[in-house]
Amino acid sequence: MNAPAAPDVSITVVAYNSEETLAACLGSVMAPVRAGRAELIVVDNASPDGSAALVARDFPEARLIRSPSNLGFAGGMNRAWSASRGRYWLLLNPDVTAPAGGVDALVSWADAHPAVGAVSPELVDEAGHVACAARRFPSIARSLLELSRLHLLLPDALRARVFLGSYWRGSEDRLDADWVPATALLVRRDAVAAAGGLAEDLPFYGEDTEWCWRIGRAGFAIGLCGAVRFVHRESASARRTFGEEERDLRLWHGIYAAVERMRGRLYARTLTRIARVAFALEARHPGRGPEQRAHARRHLVAHRALLRGWRPQALPGSAPPGAGGVAWS
Repeated sequence: MNAPAAPDVSITVVAYNSEETLAACLGSVMAPVRAGRAELIVVDNASPDGSAALVARDFPEARLIRSPSNLGFAGGMNRAWSASRGRYWLLLNPDVTAPAGGVDALVSWADAHPAVGAVSPELVDEAGHVACAARRFPSIARSLLELSRLHLLLPDALRARVFLGSYWRGSEDRLDADWVPATALLVRRDAVAAAGGLAEDLPFYGEDTEWCWRIGRAGFAIGLCGAVRFVHRESASARRTFGEEERDLRLWHGIYAAVERMRGRLYARTLTRIARVAFALEARHPGRGPEQRAHARRHLVAHRALLRGWRPQALPGSAPPGAGGVAWS
């Protein structure tokens, strides 16, 4: 008997303490799964809630992999990849919902842009505000431009191209991003073969930046499909698991760990110090509103802690890096 044809895309979700959002996420991608154009693989990272039971009960079309330990985001995703068969790999956070036809549209876009190794849809929050998924790597030069306010001398269009991220307000495609988050990330199988999988020894929030860097070094472009918008309830699981303060610490720790991997320890520490100064100024800026100053104070506290040597503790039941046992070839 012939094996079934490989689907266009393998949709993989890593769940940890994700019961609140998981049903909406999986439900939003079921149309291409049921039509045979996609397969759905869910890795439950030893969740303390009912995430695994929800998948088993309500989504029998999904392949559920129950990890006996918490492999982390990278380890869980790599474990899912080892079971996948699609031409593309769609990494999807459990707090993301795809629009009707969104998965198919993203695959069609990637087919039309063969030089792109990894592409994100545009990400919006529940109110429809754009999160600007096309981003530049953290940079000392760009950070100093912002700190000195010299970036304000650049014409708006040039400033948007130089910085991307929150400066980019366009809705068109980008083929020149440095990185895009793994929130809803479609990766070409050839790009995975060339660059390898996610780095399991990097902490949360650093894996996707460093992975896009490796994909780019392997000769692929990093893109944004501006016409397709996925809704992201940002860090819903992380905030429940860690709380707001530790979530911020883990976010910045992951970012600077990725920078250290890409540019070296001195570069990462210098960037951390520049950001600390920038947040200190923002926290006292008379032109900022109370909410903006409070936001800056929160991130200033995180940077002070990082520069004093704060490091995250492993979650209970966490497996050591590489415990997923994926072989890359």
